[in-house]
Amino acid sequence: MSSELKIVVTTFADRAVAEKTAHLLVDAGLSVCAQVGADLVSFYRWEGEIQRDAEVAVTFKVLQQRFDLFVGELRLQHPAEVPQIISWPAEFVDRAYLEWARGRKA
Repeated sequence: MSSELKIVVTTFADRAVAEKTAHLLVDAGLSVCAQVGADLVSFYRWEGEIQRDAEVAVTFKVLQQRFDLFVGELRLQHPAEVPQIISWPAEFVDRAYLEWARGRKA
């Protein structure tokens, strides 16, 4: 039952873009919930150089049957050349929350 829901994490360089994208994906029925988190600092290697960037994390809850459409739209909406899109199946989902999530489908 719980594998019906995936958790997806990404980051954006700008809070306004993060919130706009979160709203769009929930409004389109591709994500049942999006949480725009606190500001963070990321360190990573890009084109041979260590980068330090301020980012905003966003966590999405996505029903399995909408996952491919969700990822496709997130890629289209994300301004990064190579966006971080990482997901994993929810190991446990409260029954009431899962029923609520199923009712959020577009």
